[in-house]
Amino acid sequence: MLYAGRAFEPPLDLDVLTDGRVALIDSTGYRIKLLGRGGEVTGTIERPIAPLAVDEAIRAAERERYWERYPQASPDGPAARMGVRREGAESLTFADEVPVLAGIKVDWEDRIWVERTGPTGAGDDGPIDIVTPAGDYIGTLPPDGLRTPNAFGPDGLMAYIERGDLDVPTVRVVRLMALEPRR
Repeated sequence: MLYAGRAFEPPLDLDVLTDGRVALIDSTGYRIKLLGRGGEVTGTIERPIAPLAVDEAIRAAERERYWERYPQASPDGPAARMGVRREGAESLTFADEVPVLAGIKVDWEDRIWVERTGPTGAGDDGPIDIVTPAGDYIGTLPPDGLRTPNAFGPDGLMAYIERGDLDVPTVRVVRLMALEPRR
């Protein structure tokens, strides 16, 4: 049997700014640390958004997401060969809170794209906040809008890797025309 692990662990995610500093998330709250080249904290970006308490409905939804990732298979199927059984989802343990942040990326203009978790836990896309390293708030993209790309390029280029009906990956490149600070 494959041990399912612990759900809702705070992510450890980072990206590098053009001046060599590192933007890092490592907590359940809305907190981004900026680390200098020597590892010292040179700044912190925070917003007053509290983590979501994990309740039984969230636990049940996470168990279902687990089985979507590892579907029940026939005795000779690929999941069975990996040791995945229905008991795997029951062995999930849970943190007390769903972390506010899911990930970050830094674009070529040093804007930090802060991905928040969705309203029901880690399986949903949440809004994306865009902030500067100085902590200035540029705006929030809604969950059903523009997403953080797989890669940023020069002059506003953004690349997305998408999978079609036959699970064949394609790369879609778009250009971000404007992203104005909120007044």
